[in-house]
Amino acid sequence: MHRLFVALRPPEAIRDPLIDTMEGLDGARWQSDEQLHLTLRFVGEVNRAQGNDLVSALEAVRAPCFTLQLRGVGTFERKGRTTAPWAGVEESEPLAILHRRVE
Repeated sequence: MHRLFVALRPPEAIRDPLIDTMEGLDGARWQSDEQLHLTLRFVGEVNRAQGNDLVSALEAVRAPCFTLQLRGVGTFERKGRTTAPWAGVEESEPLAILHRRVE
């Protein structure tokens, strides 16, 4: 079984400030540049065949280009302890279109 989600890789201009922000959070689980992503849909546990079907379906998804702008940062916490940072993005119609098509 594989735990899957559908995500976008943010451009370097977004990733760089996020990496800088993480450096100021004591006790957080650090993320590498390669792990930074914008989640569009959490899928959950799937077997290989389901994962392959998902990939095939996602290959057909098309959406207009758009610009990402950060909006807000915070941390995920578990039992009162910071575990990982998060950043929000500004809502936009092109992003909403992509999200609906992924769904």
